[in-house]
Amino acid sequence: MSIFDPLNALMKVYQTEIAHWWQYPNPNRMLVEAILIQQTNSKNVMQAIANLKTQKIFDEPYSQTWERLRQMPPQELEQAIYPSGFYRLKTKRLLNFADWLAKYRDNLQIISNFTLSKLRQELNGINGVGPETADVMILYTFKHAVFIPDNYCLRLYQQIGLLPKQITYRQAQKIFENNPAMTTDYHMAQHWHAAIDEYGKNPQKLQNSPYKKIIPEK
Repeated sequence: MSIFDPLNALMKVYQTEIAHWWQYPNPNRMLVEAILIQQTNSKNVMQAIANLKTQKIFDEPYSQTWERLRQMPPQELEQAIYPSGFYRLKTKRLLNFADWLAKYRDNLQIISNFTLSKLRQELNGINGVGPETADVMILYTFKHAVFIPDNYCLRLYQQIGLLPKQITYRQAQKIFENNPAMTTDYHMAQHWHAAIDEYGKNPQKLQNSPYKKIIPEK
């Protein structure tokens, strides 16, 4: 069995759920969410996003998203993102990220043209952007095909015996990205990540599908 076979099965089972994962008219919203989702859940993040929408942060022109955030008084920004938890820390992280983007005139296309290694190096150099957050940004906004072995992924692959119990994020990532079958299509990589997380949230849907044998029931 290929290491990617379980993912291809999950994509079929959860195809409805993953169809529009992190796809917004304003791509900057995804970057904001990637920071806000740290140490919380999507429901809390959506409440924070709704508050930012009332402040017109994500309105057109989209290129001004981060300048609007910079211009918000920090206390107002803290209040807006309060539902996401750790609101003071996340305010600092959002503003750290905004300062980094300012070096490139908030132009996402300039950053998208970076090599993958340069992207990872720069993003991981921003206070508050760890390896997983950086890779999510790289995959969904900057459109480079990377593999994200988050906690859902590690549990899944340890469950089916394709990864050892003790393994780090970077170690697991190398196993997937160095595999000859690793995709170069960022759309495919996006769907793999989304399918893993949808399975993690709703494993029963797989058990009720024709593909249930590929992953043993928990």
